[in-house]
Amino acid sequence: MIVTFEGLGRVSLWSALAVYAALWAIAGLTVRAGLRRSLARIAASRQTELSEVFAATVPRPAGIAVFLVGLAAGLRFLPIREARMLELHKLVALALAVLVVVLLMRVAFRSIDAFGRSNPQLRSSSGIGRAATWVVGLALVAVLMSDAIGVSLAPALTALGVGSLAVALALQDTFSNFFSGLSIILDKPVRPGDFVRVEPSYEGFVESIGWRSTHLRTLSHNLLIIPNAVLSKAVITNYALPTVIVASTVRVDVTADSDVDKVETALSDEAARLLDVPGVAEAPKPSVALSPGFVDGAIAFTVAFYVQSFGDQANAQHAIRMRIAARLKREGISLRRNV
Repeated sequence: MIVTFEGLGRVSLWSALAVYAALWAIAGLTVRAGLRRSLARIAASRQTELSEVFAATVPRPAGIAVFLVGLAAGLRFLPIREARMLELHKLVALALAVLVVVLLMRVAFRSIDAFGRSNPQLRSSSGIGRAATWVVGLALVAVLMSDAIGVSLAPALTALGVGSLAVALALQDTFSNFFSGLSIILDKPVRPGDFVRVEPSYEGFVESIGWRSTHLRTLSHNLLIIPNAVLSKAVITNYALPTVIVASTVRVDVTADSDVDKVETALSDEAARLLDVPGVAEAPKPSVALSPGFVDGAIAFTVAFYVQSFGDQANAQHAIRMRIAARLKREGISLRRNV
Protein backbone atom coordinates (compact mmCIF):
# COMPACT_ATOMS: atom_id res chain seq x y z
CA MET A 1 0.00 0.00 0.00
CA ILE A 2 1.41 3.43 -1.04
CA VAL A 3 0.50 6.95 0.13
CA THR A 4 1.69 10.30 -1.15
CA PHE A 5 3.03 13.12 1.07
CA GLU A 6 3.40 16.49 -0.61
CA GLY A 7 7.05 17.41 -1.03
CA LEU A 8 8.32 14.01 0.07
CA GLY A 9 7.40 11.83 -2.83
CA ARG A 10 6.00 8.34 -2.54
CA VAL A 11 6.76 6.48 0.68
CA SER A 12 5.33 3.36 2.18
CA LEU A 13 2.58 3.58 4.77
CA TRP A 14 4.57 1.62 7.31
CA SER A 15 7.53 3.95 6.94
CA ALA A 16 5.25 6.92 7.54
CA LEU A 17 3.77 5.22 10.60
CA ALA A 18 7.23 4.47 11.96
CA VAL A 19 8.30 8.10 11.53
CA TYR A 20 5.04 9.31 13.10
CA ALA A 21 5.46 7.00 16.10
CA ALA A 22 9.11 8.02 16.47
CA LEU A 23 8.15 11.70 16.50
CA TRP A 24 5.60 11.13 19.27
CA ALA A 25 8.11 8.99 21.16
CA ILE A 26 10.54 11.92 21.02
CA ALA A 27 7.74 14.23 22.17
CA GLY A 28 7.01 11.89 25.09
CA LEU A 29 10.68 11.75 26.08
CA THR A 30 10.88 15.56 25.87
CA VAL A 31 7.85 15.96 28.13
CA ARG A 32 9.29 13.41 30.54
CA ALA A 33 12.66 15.21 30.70
CA GLY A 34 11.03 18.62 31.10
CA LEU A 35 8.74 17.45 33.89
CA ARG A 36 11.61 15.70 35.64
CA ARG A 37 13.70 18.88 35.69
CA SER A 38 10.81 21.10 36.76
CA LEU A 39 9.56 18.80 39.50
CA ALA A 40 13.12 18.22 40.72
CA ARG A 41 13.58 21.98 41.13
CA ILE A 42 10.28 22.24 42.99
CA ALA A 43 11.23 19.33 45.26
CA ALA A 44 14.64 20.90 45.97
CA SER A 45 13.08 24.25 46.87
CA ARG A 46 10.19 22.98 48.99
CA GLN A 47 11.90 19.90 50.46
CA THR A 48 8.64 18.13 51.33
CA GLU A 49 7.74 14.46 51.05
CA LEU A 50 4.88 15.17 48.64
CA SER A 51 7.02 17.16 46.19
CA GLU A 52 9.65 14.40 46.23
CA VAL A 53 6.97 11.79 45.52
CA PHE A 54 5.62 13.67 42.50
CA ALA A 55 9.12 14.32 41.17
CA ALA A 56 9.86 10.59 41.26
CA THR A 57 6.56 9.26 39.91
CA VAL A 58 4.91 11.68 37.47
CA PRO A 59 7.46 12.26 34.62
CA ARG A 60 7.58 8.73 33.15
CA PRO A 61 3.78 8.09 33.03
CA ALA A 62 3.27 11.60 31.64
CA GLY A 63 5.68 10.88 28.79
CA ILE A 64 3.94 7.57 28.01
CA ALA A 65 0.55 9.32 28.09
CA VAL A 66 1.74 11.90 25.54
CA PHE A 67 2.96 9.09 23.28
CA LEU A 68 -0.38 7.21 23.52
CA VAL A 69 -2.45 10.34 22.92
CA GLY A 70 -0.33 11.13 19.86
CA LEU A 71 -0.87 7.64 18.45
CA ALA A 72 -4.61 7.89 19.07
CA ALA A 73 -4.75 11.22 17.27
CA GLY A 74 -3.08 9.71 14.21
CA LEU A 75 -5.43 6.72 13.93
CA ARG A 76 -7.95 8.70 11.87
CA PHE A 77 -5.43 8.97 9.03
CA LEU A 78 -5.18 5.18 8.67
CA PRO A 79 -7.16 3.57 5.84
CA ILE A 80 -8.97 1.09 8.09
CA ARG A 81 -12.62 0.30 8.71
CA GLU A 82 -14.61 2.25 11.27
CA ALA A 83 -15.22 -0.83 13.44
CA ARG A 84 -11.51 -1.57 13.65
CA MET A 85 -10.86 2.13 14.33
CA LEU A 86 -13.27 1.98 17.27
CA GLU A 87 -11.49 -1.07 18.67
CA LEU A 88 -8.11 0.66 18.43
CA HIS A 89 -9.48 3.73 20.22
CA LYS A 90 -10.85 1.51 22.99
CA LEU A 91 -7.45 -0.17 23.28
CA VAL A 92 -5.69 3.19 23.62
CA ALA A 93 -8.28 4.35 26.17
CA LEU A 94 -7.71 1.14 28.16
CA ALA A 95 -3.96 1.70 28.07
CA LEU A 96 -4.42 5.26 29.34
CA ALA A 97 -6.73 4.10 32.14
CA VAL A 98 -4.28 1.39 33.22
CA LEU A 99 -1.51 3.99 33.08
CA VAL A 100 -3.47 6.20 35.50
CA VAL A 101 -3.90 3.26 37.89
CA VAL A 102 -0.19 2.49 37.68
CA LEU A 103 0.61 6.15 38.36
CA LEU A 104 -1.60 6.15 41.46
CA MET A 105 0.05 2.95 42.69
CA ARG A 106 3.51 4.45 42.14
CA VAL A 107 2.48 7.56 44.08
CA ALA A 108 1.14 5.38 46.90
CA PHE A 109 4.30 3.26 47.09
CA ARG A 110 6.60 6.29 46.97
CA SER A 111 4.48 8.04 49.60
CA ILE A 112 4.75 5.06 51.93
CA ASP A 113 8.54 5.03 51.48
CA ALA A 114 8.91 8.81 51.85
CA PHE A 115 6.76 9.14 54.94
CA GLY A 116 8.40 6.01 56.36
CA ARG A 117 11.81 7.70 56.14
CA SER A 118 10.63 10.88 57.85
CA ASN A 119 8.37 9.01 60.31
CA PRO A 120 10.12 5.86 61.55
CA GLN A 121 6.99 4.91 63.49
CA LEU A 122 5.16 4.52 60.16
CA ARG A 123 7.49 1.77 58.94
CA SER A 124 5.64 -0.87 60.94
CA SER A 125 2.54 -0.10 58.86
CA SER A 126 4.28 0.01 55.47
CA GLY A 127 3.61 -3.67 54.73
CA ILE A 128 -0.11 -3.25 55.26
CA GLY A 129 -0.13 -0.10 53.14
CA ARG A 130 1.70 -1.79 50.26
CA ALA A 131 -0.58 -4.83 50.38
CA ALA A 132 -3.69 -2.64 50.33
CA THR A 133 -2.28 -0.66 47.40
CA TRP A 134 -1.62 -3.85 45.41
CA VAL A 135 -5.10 -5.21 46.10
CA VAL A 136 -6.88 -2.00 45.14
CA GLY A 137 -4.68 -1.42 42.07
CA LEU A 138 -5.06 -4.95 40.69
CA ALA A 139 -8.80 -4.83 41.33
CA LEU A 140 -9.11 -1.61 39.31
CA VAL A 141 -7.05 -3.06 36.46
CA ALA A 142 -9.23 -6.19 36.46
CA VAL A 143 -12.40 -4.09 36.28
CA LEU A 144 -11.00 -1.99 33.41
CA MET A 145 -9.88 -5.02 31.40
CA SER A 146 -13.11 -6.91 31.98
CA ASP A 147 -15.09 -3.92 30.75
CA ALA A 148 -12.87 -3.69 27.67
CA ILE A 149 -13.33 -7.34 26.70
CA GLY A 150 -17.02 -7.37 27.62
CA VAL A 151 -16.84 -9.74 30.59
CA SER A 152 -19.07 -8.82 33.53
CA LEU A 153 -17.53 -8.98 36.99
CA ALA A 154 -20.76 -8.09 38.75
CA PRO A 155 -21.28 -11.56 40.35
CA ALA A 156 -17.68 -11.70 41.55
CA LEU A 157 -17.80 -8.14 42.87
CA THR A 158 -21.05 -8.86 44.68
CA ALA A 159 -19.56 -11.89 46.40
CA LEU A 160 -16.39 -9.96 47.17
CA GLY A 161 -18.43 -7.09 48.60
CA VAL A 162 -20.34 -9.39 50.94
CA GLY A 163 -17.13 -11.06 52.08
CA SER A 164 -15.39 -7.71 52.53
CA LEU A 165 -18.29 -6.45 54.63
CA ALA A 166 -18.02 -9.45 56.93
CA VAL A 167 -14.27 -9.00 57.27
CA ALA A 168 -14.65 -5.26 57.88
CA LEU A 169 -17.18 -5.86 60.66
CA ALA A 170 -14.91 -8.44 62.27
CA LEU A 171 -11.87 -6.15 62.08
CA GLN A 172 -13.68 -2.89 62.80
CA ASP A 173 -11.59 -2.01 65.86
CA THR A 174 -8.35 -2.97 64.10
CA PHE A 175 -9.13 -0.79 61.08
CA SER A 176 -10.22 2.06 63.34
CA ASN A 177 -6.90 1.96 65.20
CA PHE A 178 -4.93 1.62 61.95
CA PHE A 179 -6.45 4.65 60.23
CA SER A 180 -6.39 6.66 63.45
CA GLY A 181 -2.68 5.86 63.71
CA LEU A 182 -2.10 7.09 60.15
CA SER A 183 -4.02 10.27 60.97
CA ILE A 184 -1.90 10.87 64.09
CA ILE A 185 1.35 10.25 62.20
CA LEU A 186 0.46 12.53 59.29
CA ASP A 187 -1.22 15.30 61.30
CA LYS A 188 1.50 15.11 64.02
CA PRO A 189 -0.43 16.35 67.08
CA VAL A 190 2.09 14.27 69.04
CA ARG A 191 5.57 13.07 68.12
CA PRO A 192 8.03 10.62 69.69
CA GLY A 193 9.82 12.38 72.53
CA ASP A 194 7.01 14.86 73.26
CA PHE A 195 5.60 15.11 76.77
CA VAL A 196 1.80 15.04 76.51
CA ARG A 197 -1.23 14.93 78.74
CA VAL A 198 -4.20 12.94 77.47
CA GLU A 199 -7.55 13.57 79.07
CA PRO A 200 -8.76 12.61 81.56
CA SER A 201 -5.52 11.92 83.45
CA TYR A 202 -2.88 10.20 81.30
CA GLU A 203 0.50 11.85 80.82
CA GLY A 204 3.99 10.87 79.81
CA PHE A 205 6.64 10.98 77.09
CA VAL A 206 5.64 9.56 73.70
CA GLU A 207 7.80 6.49 73.11
CA SER A 208 6.38 5.30 69.78
CA ILE A 209 3.33 5.53 67.52
CA GLY A 210 2.43 2.20 65.95
CA TRP A 211 -0.32 1.08 63.59
CA ARG A 212 -2.52 -0.06 66.50
CA SER A 213 -1.50 1.89 69.60
CA THR A 214 0.65 4.70 70.98
CA HIS A 215 3.08 4.07 73.84
CA LEU A 216 3.64 6.64 76.59
CA ARG A 217 6.40 6.45 79.20
CA THR A 218 5.05 7.93 82.42
CA LEU A 219 7.10 9.92 84.93
CA SER A 220 7.23 6.79 87.10
CA HIS A 221 8.84 4.97 84.11
CA ASN A 222 5.84 2.76 83.43
CA LEU A 223 4.59 2.05 79.91
CA LEU A 224 1.11 3.34 79.11
CA ILE A 225 -0.47 1.88 75.96
CA ILE A 226 -3.32 3.91 74.41
CA PRO A 227 -5.27 2.63 71.37
CA ASN A 228 -4.94 5.05 68.48
CA ALA A 229 -8.71 5.33 68.09
CA VAL A 230 -8.94 6.56 71.70
CA LEU A 231 -5.99 8.94 71.30
CA SER A 232 -7.37 10.50 68.10
CA LYS A 233 -10.61 11.44 69.90
CA ALA A 234 -9.05 12.64 73.16
CA VAL A 235 -8.18 16.16 74.24
CA ILE A 236 -4.37 16.33 74.18
CA THR A 237 -2.06 18.88 75.75
CA ASN A 238 1.34 18.72 74.06
CA TYR A 239 3.98 20.45 76.18
CA ALA A 240 6.51 20.28 73.32
CA LEU A 241 4.41 22.33 70.87
CA PRO A 242 4.72 24.96 69.58
CA THR A 243 7.98 25.05 71.56
CA VAL A 244 9.61 22.75 74.10
CA ILE A 245 10.04 25.65 76.57
CA VAL A 246 7.54 25.31 79.43
CA ALA A 247 6.33 28.02 81.85
CA SER A 248 6.70 27.22 85.52
CA THR A 249 6.19 29.01 88.85
CA VAL A 250 7.25 28.83 92.48
CA ARG A 251 4.92 30.34 95.09
CA VAL A 252 6.45 31.98 98.17
CA ASP A 253 4.25 32.71 101.21
CA VAL A 254 5.71 34.98 103.89
CA THR A 255 4.17 36.08 107.17
CA ALA A 256 1.63 38.90 107.12
CA ASP A 257 3.90 41.30 109.06
CA SER A 258 6.74 41.06 106.53
CA ASP A 259 8.06 44.15 104.72
CA VAL A 260 6.58 43.77 101.21
CA ASP A 261 9.26 45.91 99.54
CA LYS A 262 12.04 43.98 101.23
CA VAL A 263 10.56 40.65 100.18
CA GLU A 264 10.12 41.82 96.59
CA THR A 265 13.69 43.10 96.45
CA ALA A 266 15.09 39.80 97.74
CA LEU A 267 12.97 37.69 95.37
CA SER A 268 13.76 39.93 92.36
CA ASP A 269 17.47 39.64 93.11
CA GLU A 270 17.21 35.85 93.27
CA ALA A 271 15.10 35.79 90.08
CA ALA A 272 17.87 37.63 88.24
CA ARG A 273 20.29 34.88 89.27
CA LEU A 274 18.10 31.97 88.17
CA LEU A 275 19.72 31.62 84.76
CA ASP A 276 22.54 29.58 86.27
CA VAL A 277 20.05 27.02 87.60
CA PRO A 278 20.22 23.89 85.39
CA GLY A 279 17.19 23.68 83.09
CA VAL A 280 16.06 27.31 83.38
CA ALA A 281 15.60 28.97 79.97
CA GLU A 282 17.23 32.32 79.21
CA ALA A 283 14.12 33.84 77.65
CA PRO A 284 11.59 34.96 78.66
CA LYS A 285 13.40 36.27 81.74
CA PRO A 286 12.24 35.23 85.26
CA SER A 287 9.93 37.67 87.03
CA VAL A 288 8.36 38.27 90.45
CA ALA A 289 4.76 39.30 91.12
CA LEU A 290 2.67 39.93 94.24
CA SER A 291 0.28 37.18 93.33
CA PRO A 292 -2.06 35.81 94.55
CA GLY A 293 -1.33 38.58 97.04
CA PHE A 294 -2.84 38.84 100.48
CA VAL A 295 -4.17 35.50 101.63
CA ASP A 296 -5.25 34.24 105.03
CA GLY A 297 -2.47 35.07 107.46
CA ALA A 298 0.20 35.56 104.79
CA ILE A 299 1.47 37.54 101.81
CA ALA A 300 1.93 35.39 98.70
CA PHE A 301 4.44 36.10 95.90
CA THR A 302 4.97 34.14 92.69
CA VAL A 303 8.31 33.66 90.96
CA ALA A 304 7.64 32.92 87.27
CA PHE A 305 10.26 31.42 84.97
CA TYR A 306 10.61 29.11 81.97
CA VAL A 307 12.38 25.76 81.76
CA GLN A 308 13.96 24.22 78.68
CA SER A 309 11.65 21.19 78.74
CA PHE A 310 8.93 19.66 80.86
CA GLY A 311 11.39 17.17 82.31
CA ASP A 312 13.49 20.02 83.76
CA GLN A 313 10.60 21.47 85.73
CA ALA A 314 10.80 19.44 88.95
CA ASN A 315 14.57 19.81 89.44
CA ALA A 316 14.47 23.54 88.65
CA GLN A 317 11.64 24.15 91.13
CA HIS A 318 13.54 22.28 93.84
CA ALA A 319 16.74 24.30 93.30
CA ILE A 320 14.84 27.60 93.21
CA ARG A 321 12.95 26.84 96.43
CA MET A 322 16.22 25.98 98.17
CA ARG A 323 17.78 29.28 97.03
CA ILE A 324 14.78 31.37 98.05
CA ALA A 325 14.55 29.70 101.47
CA ALA A 326 18.24 30.39 102.16
CA ARG A 327 17.96 34.01 100.96
CA LEU A 328 14.89 34.80 103.05
CA LYS A 329 16.57 33.28 106.08
CA ARG A 330 19.58 35.55 105.58
CA GLU A 331 17.31 38.57 105.21
CA GLY A 332 15.39 37.69 108.40
CA ILE A 333 12.13 37.18 106.51
CA SER A 334 9.90 34.47 107.92
CA LEU A 335 7.99 32.05 105.71
CA ARG A 336 4.37 31.38 106.49
CA ARG A 337 3.79 28.35 108.64
CA ASN A 338 0.76 26.18 107.94
CA VAL A 339 -1.56 25.92 110.91
